Amino acid sequence: MPPPPSEVVRHRVLPEVVVGSAEVEGAIVRTKAPLLPTSAAAPRPDRVYHPKHALNHNTKLGLACLAKLKPIFSKHAHKAKEQAVKITAPQLRLPIHEPEHVQMLLRTRDVKLASLKTPNHQWLAVVDDMAKFMYPSLNLEGHDLSTSNLEAIVHTTRLQWQVQPQYQNPMDPKSGHERMSDEDRVKHDFDQKLQVAEKMLRLPLTTPPTVQDMDESNSDSDDGGGRGKTESLTKMSSPTKALVLKSLSTRKKLKTLAKYTSETAKTEKYANKTDMLAKWSKLQASRGHETHPELAHRRAQQTSRRRNERKHAATSSFPGFNELSPRSLYFEECTAANILPEPLLSRITADRRLELSHFGLGDTKAIVLSKSLALMPDIQALNLTANRLTHAGIATVVQHLSGRVELHSLNLSENEIGEAGCASMADFIFSAPNLTHLDLSQTKLVDSFESLANEIAIHPHLLSVNLTNNEIGDGGGQLLGATLAAATCTIQDLNLSWNQICHSGATAIGHALQTNRSVQHLNLSMNRFGDDGGHQIAAALLVNTTLRTMDLTRNNLTGSTAVTLSYAIEHNPKAKLYNMVLVDNPLGCTGTKALLRSVARGCRCNVRLSFYDGEDANKAATVRRVFDSSFPAAQSPYELHLHTSPYDYVIACEVVAAAVARRCELFDVSFEPATDEVDLEHHAKKHAVQQPLEFSDQVQGLVEKGSTKLFHLRRRGILRISARYVPWRIQLTNDVTPDGLRNVIKIIRDRISTREMCSMLEVATTDLFLHIRDVDLFVNGLLGSIDVVDVVARTLPCIVDGTQTLPFLLRHLSFSDQNRLMSSHGVQVLQFNPLNPTGKWTLDMCDRIHRKLAVWFSMINRDEAAESARRVAYRGNTSQRGTYANFRNEKFNGKAIELTDRFFDGLPAKGILEFDYVSTRRPEDNVENGAPTPVLLEVEVNALLQTIGAELWSEYVPQHKRYDLKRQVVLLQHALSGLYITAEHVRMLMQYFPKSIDNLRLKAVFAAHRSILDMENFEGVYEKLLPGDRKAMFSALGYMNTLNPLNVDMEYDLPMADADNRLLVRTLVDMISNDPLDLIKLDDQSIKEGLSIYSMFSIASIPTSGRLGLRYITRPNKFSRELIESRQSTFHAFLFAGRLHEKYRGVDHAEEGAGAS
Repeated sequence: MPPPPSEVVRHRVLPEVVVGSAEVEGAIVRTKAPLLPTSAAAPRPDRVYHPKHALNHNTKLGLACLAKLKPIFSKHAHKAKEQAVKITAPQLRLPIHEPEHVQMLLRTRDVKLASLKTPNHQWLAVVDDMAKFMYPSLNLEGHDLSTSNLEAIVHTTRLQWQVQPQYQNPMDPKSGHERMSDEDRVKHDFDQKLQVAEKMLRLPLTTPPTVQDMDESNSDSDDGGGRGKTESLTKMSSPTKALVLKSLSTRKKLKTLAKYTSETAKTEKYANKTDMLAKWSKLQASRGHETHPELAHRRAQQTSRRRNERKHAATSSFPGFNELSPRSLYFEECTAANILPEPLLSRITADRRLELSHFGLGDTKAIVLSKSLALMPDIQALNLTANRLTHAGIATVVQHLSGRVELHSLNLSENEIGEAGCASMADFIFSAPNLTHLDLSQTKLVDSFESLANEIAIHPHLLSVNLTNNEIGDGGGQLLGATLAAATCTIQDLNLSWNQICHSGATAIGHALQTNRSVQHLNLSMNRFGDDGGHQIAAALLVNTTLRTMDLTRNNLTGSTAVTLSYAIEHNPKAKLYNMVLVDNPLGCTGTKALLRSVARGCRCNVRLSFYDGEDANKAATVRRVFDSSFPAAQSPYELHLHTSPYDYVIACEVVAAAVARRCELFDVSFEPATDEVDLEHHAKKHAVQQPLEFSDQVQGLVEKGSTKLFHLRRRGILRISARYVPWRIQLTNDVTPDGLRNVIKIIRDRISTREMCSMLEVATTDLFLHIRDVDLFVNGLLGSIDVVDVVARTLPCIVDGTQTLPFLLRHLSFSDQNRLMSSHGVQVLQFNPLNPTGKWTLDMCDRIHRKLAVWFSMINRDEAAESARRVAYRGNTSQRGTYANFRNEKFNGKAIELTDRFFDGLPAKGILEFDYVSTRRPEDNVENGAPTPVLLEVEVNALLQTIGAELWSEYVPQHKRYDLKRQVVLLQHALSGLYITAEHVRMLMQYFPKSIDNLRLKAVFAAHRSILDMENFEGVYEKLLPGDRKAMFSALGYMNTLNPLNVDMEYDLPMADADNRLLVRTLVDMISNDPLDLIKLDDQSIKEGLSIYSMFSIASIPTSGRLGLRYITRPNKFSRELIESRQSTFHAFLFAGRLHEKYRGVDHAEEGAGAS
């Protein structure tokens, strides 16, 4: 509803004519620019319009109104144009196509566009003619076109401002205003008392003050509104004859009395005073905290000079008015600068914090405000964030704030201090002795702030400094390094993110952190200083005892820095670091694994990192590979410069630790002291002398050659060392803790994508060998974040106790989930069991799970080969190459190789590794160790088959059931681990797997081979195999690991390059030498090659290349006793020789009894 005509003022002005600020004389409003005639009524004569209510293009209020009206103009433009066309169409006889719907009448006269409320008024923007407003050329209608003022007529504005006064009635909530609370009423009354006191100081109270004086007094307030005018008049003191002097001291005393009137204020005042006195007494009693005399004198001079300058400036600007209040002074300064006063000083909070962030003040208004800040008491914090300030405005502000002992926090972020403002900031910091928090983020300091850095370094109470996003570069980093290295530095929270600090700057900061004892929170994110700076920061963490949190996000740190950081946080017992952020750094697999392993060991530091799947970022040919403690010999030999590279020092320590854990062997070890140390000890020598060292198992460390004295690794010198891979012992990882594993799970769950979580889980479990309860901890902890199939596939190779593998699988995976695991991760992952590793294996070296399986086989082979070598007196060496190794038929990328420990020195990162593995542990080995060998009953075997879901099938199996058969034969490998059965049980098991489908019966034989107790009856097992499967079985397992020497009648096709085949030929020749009636018949191909069995009675005469085809024929009608007697001497060459000797020992006793008789 439009306002009453008596309350409306309209101005129609030319665009070139700007309405200036109004001058108040009584009740008449006069403007400095001429006004065009207006149709609106005159304003009320009893209302005074203050200059701050003037609306024009030069005031902030006017600009705000125009900004608010701009979208509304565009909204009405199209409708006004259509209305103008409709009006002119009948005159021009143009057809107008009306839309089908009924058009609404659009008001084109006196259109109200928007409203704007101020504390005292409500402004309405009204356009008298919308068509002419949108199209100024229509203003020429009815005017003489020959006149010279056509331009002025065209640009005549149609926008009018109507003003309505706002009456605030706090006692009447029905008028649209909320009732004032009791607390606000008390504050309001107190403000009125202070205003009355100020009037008492200004005027001789011989006559009551007039209403006009009270209006001027109320205009000093930031909110105005006329609140409490009646109360202030009625509560004035009665006239008195005494004249109150206009002295500043009297006014301060009166304000002090008024400030501390309430009991709460008194309590707070005396409590602060007591606290202050207590601190002062402590400082006086401590010699270490006394201020240097020169420094104290300089600060006193600086404070006195600043106070005098501030007092002189206030006096010279307003002579006779230096006793003005801060708000009055601010109003007078705004009036003198011809700017609109804003309620800025009212932004101060109850805890004396002045919040002026994002006000867009600019230098002019900041300079005006700074003079009021100088008189404003007890400002403890000032926030001027994002106010478009430059060094000129900031210099004025800090100049008026200097010497304020109560100021604790200053925020000048997102302003332009630049190089020119650093000197002013340095002077201010020096003159603010109690400043604790300083925020200069995004202020364009660049790298020339040496004076500012020096003042920060010597400030006695500065705790928090924020210098983010200032592009200080390497030069600034070096300056801050010197600042942190100063003994007087007290900074606890330092933010240096987004500053382009590179190698030298980060290195300087790292060196400073080694001696700094104050910084607790450090943010160095978004600087990309790389590994050089990262290594120095890690070296600082090795000795720093105060740092609590550190952010190194996106600093281009690779795996080498991660390895150094992991060692530092793990080997500093006095460290207090509890949070380290390494997000968005290309740490690679090795670096991520090192950090997660440190966390798993119980490190108290919570590490946040991100992992991107793929090869390490530093695998390029020109970049040094990252050291992996799991494979310490991968980069051997090493030349480690301990005095220049923290990373080399960590490598030296880790290599020695790997030798102590028997994961590698050390040789060619020497230490060359630094040149300066040698010169100090031996002045005559000009060159350093290498000191030979060796590793001692007795001392568990490096010793001097020929000595047992432990050699302590020094930090200055060059260590040359070579390492050789040794397979690990099969044992639980004993340095991890349940809490550490939970922290690893938490780090994995904090990642965003499932793929990243799965990759990080693979890396975390690469070198972990856990108890089944710890593996359950991973599965249960990640169950809601990752698919259970993915979790089980990555944790299954961590299980050391193979007897728990099948219960683990059945507990966490259904049969359908197990099928999904085989299809997504391969049969090999589900098949592996450390207690039953016999079978055919194909491993992809690109897959981290397969790489761990390769390491597993090296460990199992080392253990079983050592056992076979120890039992060589009881049974023969049945290995394919005569090295006691159980690997057979190895191929890498299709080429035949021999798997030795040297292959695992530098395990290839890609390629396909194929091999057969046959376990040589026998049940009779446990009998020799004193352990019983219980054999399963047939009922137990049937229950086991039912557990794995096996079913009896004929030769035909439906296609959808064949995958289940593959799963069942894999589960059979786990079910038989640690158990013993007979050959007859194996024949029964084979009936559950059709022999014509996917070599299932052959795989069942592989799964049961290690568990068969009576291997002398094994011929009944392989007779049920197809001829092709039987040949594949002998090739994979070897004749010496499967044959019964009492039943060797068969055809043989032997590659003579294999040592076990040559041993077999030698054994068969011994058999025919013991019984000449036995026959060995060579095939035609061997005869054509000129081979003769009678020339092979010597081991040296047996061919070592090519092939040999033969058939062994035992003399018919040979009695059992006779057969045993003739072949008993060859029992020791076969795998189960102990079983044969034990079974046929009675034959020897019978022969001895017959000889005696």
